[in-house]
Amino acid sequence: MSDNRKILVVFGATGIQGGSVAQAILRDPVASEEFKVRAVTRDPSKPAAVGLAQQGAEVVKVSQGERTLHAPTNKKYRQADLGDKRSLRLALQNAYAVFVITNFWEVLDPATETKQGMNIADIAKELEVKHFIWSSLPHVSEITNNKLTGVVHFDSKARVDDYIRQLAIPHTILTVGTYTSFFLEMLTPLPKTAPSYGLFFPEPGSVKTAVPIIDPTADLGKFVKGVLSSPEKSLGRKFNIAGRSYTVEEVIAVAKGLGLDVTFYAVDKETFKAGIASKGLPEVVQEDMAQLVQYTQEYGYFGGAGFEEGHKLLIDPLTTLEESFKNSAVFSSLQKN
Repeated sequence: MSDNRKILVVFGATGIQGGSVAQAILRDPVASEEFKVRAVTRDPSKPAAVGLAQQGAEVVKVSQGERTLHAPTNKKYRQADLGDKRSLRLALQNAYAVFVITNFWEVLDPATETKQGMNIADIAKELEVKHFIWSSLPHVSEITNNKLTGVVHFDSKARVDDYIRQLAIPHTILTVGTYTSFFLEMLTPLPKTAPSYGLFFPEPGSVKTAVPIIDPTADLGKFVKGVLSSPEKSLGRKFNIAGRSYTVEEVIAVAKGLGLDVTFYAVDKETFKAGIASKGLPEVVQEDMAQLVQYTQEYGYFGGAGFEEGHKLLIDPLTTLEESFKNSAVFSSLQKN
C-alpha cells in the first residue's frame, strides 16, 4: 500500500462516531488506498485503539491536560491535548483532512467543549488542512429564539459552526440526528413481567413525535466517506444527517417486534427530571434532556429542516432501525433483564 496517501485525522477514533469513521475508511479498499487514518484517542492501550493500529492506523493520544503517556510496550505515539494548541499541531501535522467530534459528556461543561472545537479549527487553519469535517448538533437557542437555552450539549457544538465559517477554512458541517441508542438509554424497567420498560417523556409528550434517527456506529462513517469522496459536493456546506424519520410510536413498535415490551408515558417535567437523576446525571443534564424533548416536539429535531440532501453523499446503504436494535449490545442486555 502506498504511503503517499492523504492523512485523515480522526478524533474520538475509539468512540462511537470517530470509530465509525475510522472503520469506514480502513475497511474500504478504495478509501484506504487514498487515505491513511491517524486515530486520535484518550488511551492508545485500550483494545479498540490497538485494533486500529493493527489495521494500519497511526494512533495519537489525546487528553484533557494530562501529559503522561500510557502506551503499549515498544510503541511510540504522538500526544495531543484538546486544550493545548502545541500538542494539537502534532496530531494535525501534514494532515489533508480531519474529522472532529468533541465529547460534552467527558467535561459536562459547554464552554470547555466549544473551546476544544475552536482550538482544533484554529490549528487546522494554521496548518492549511484541506478539509475540516465537524460533527455538530442543532443550535437550539438560535432556532427557538432563546426560548429554550438549556440544551447545552447541542448549543456547545453548534457555536463552533459559526466559528468555522468565520475562519474561512475548507469545511463540511454534519449536524447529526438522534442516536438509535437514545431511546434504549431512556428506558426504565417496570414492575411487570420482564423484560418490560417505560419510555417517559415530559408533558405534553406524544407518541406521534417524529425523530430523525441514525445508527452512528454503523452509518456515521458512511456519510463521512461520502463527504471525502465528493469534496466538490460537500466543501463549504452543512448537511443534516440521519437514516430516516421515525415517530416514537414506530420506535416502540420495532422494539416490541423484537421482543421488548415498551410502554410510553407522558409525565410532568419534574418526574421526568427525577428519572434522569436516577441514572446518576446532574441537574444540568436533567434540564438539558427535558428541554431537548420539548424542543423536538415543538420545533422538530432539525428545526423544521429535512435531511434528504445528505443522502446524496452516500455510497453505501444505511442501517434500518430493526437492524440497529438487533446489533445493539444495549438492546441485548435489556432483553436479558
